Amino acid sequence: MPPTPSAPARRPRPLGRDFSLLWGASGSANLADGLVRVALPLVAVELTRSPALVAGVSVTTTLAWLVTGLPAGALGDRLDRRTIALCAAALRTVLLGAVGVLLLTDHLTLAVLFAAAFLLGVGEAFFDTSTPAMVPGVVPREELSRAHGRRHAVSLAGNELVGPAAGGTLFALSKAAPLLVSTACHALSALLLWRVRVGPRRPPGPAGERTALFTEIRQGLVLLVRSRRIAVVALWGGVANFAGSLTFAVLALYLVAPGPVGLDTWGFGLLMASLGVGGLVGASLTGRLAARVGELRLLTLSCAFMAVDSVVLVLTTQVWAISAGLMAGSASAAVFGVMAITALQRATPDSHLSRVSAGNQLVMTGGTALGGMAAGALGELTGDLRFGFAAAAVLLLLSTLMRAAMPASEEPPEGGATGTGG
Repeated sequence: MPPTPSAPARRPRPLGRDFSLLWGASGSANLADGLVRVALPLVAVELTRSPALVAGVSVTTTLAWLVTGLPAGALGDRLDRRTIALCAAALRTVLLGAVGVLLLTDHLTLAVLFAAAFLLGVGEAFFDTSTPAMVPGVVPREELSRAHGRRHAVSLAGNELVGPAAGGTLFALSKAAPLLVSTACHALSALLLWRVRVGPRRPPGPAGERTALFTEIRQGLVLLVRSRRIAVVALWGGVANFAGSLTFAVLALYLVAPGPVGLDTWGFGLLMASLGVGGLVGASLTGRLAARVGELRLLTLSCAFMAVDSVVLVLTTQVWAISAGLMAGSASAAVFGVMAITALQRATPDSHLSRVSAGNQLVMTGGTALGGMAAGALGELTGDLRFGFAAAAVLLLLSTLMRAAMPASEEPPEGGATGTGG
């Protein structure tokens, strides 16, 4: 009778109503983020012609994440994550609705736009540190990679494909349209989150006692550093982002005329769309690939295949080859991202999930920023952007050696981090 029990095991289990609601809330919020990412700079151009001020709107949103990311993670571990995400969605609903109305009535000022951009970044920090940490509370542990694959796929679809394209189209129809549609998306996200039921969580410490917020932030960072598996995954992600930024920070200079490839801006935009397509395919397939290959092996292989786009850029200027390389590289990057967050969550106690997620995001953001600076310096120094592409490929291939530093056990320590003083 062995075949009877084994047959159903091969069919993926449904991830359930609560994950579907969380998935829908994340998808709606990411669609809004994609719309806003295009709309805010365009709105800024309506208010000023200063390149520094226009760029400053986007920088302000990123700065808000860097300033509030770690406190947001600590509060996510202290308070109810669903409530935090719900409040963040409500905040962004009100902000974007207000900015849209002010723009429609010609009362929007640059100061108000900067303030709104900062607060939107704060809302994004709280939402992005709380919602991934809710996933282990709504799906079984063995389904984490499949759940994060679906969540990552809908995030890419909204943030990289549908959102930016729709944002530009809506802005052409009405300057306030992308902001008002984003308002509706965040409102829908809040409604879906309100209906999510998350499993019970263990108290954060003995008898559920509270410590100071700064102490809790420090505890999360200590776990990020002292837990070997968590530290390796976070460092691996930071190195991968550094390498990716070596290529993508200067990619427009290489692809767009008078660069070697010689594309016009329309062709560049079309080529960049292949990144979103590749990422969407990779994230969608991650769960099935992990079941066949194994999670740690897939993490390693996906990191190696992320080098494909950089290698292609070094070897040829043929647009079809570059497009195929970008699709393969972005698909691999999506798989790597899903497997990295899955590995982190398997090794992190529930009481530290949001803090570790925030600390990991800080490492990843730092890697991206440093990689961009290194790409610019290397390009200025050598006069040939392909040196940066080649360095990225070599770094990604070498970083697969980090697999050897990963301990075998995936189980989080009972009760939280050791040696955190909390």
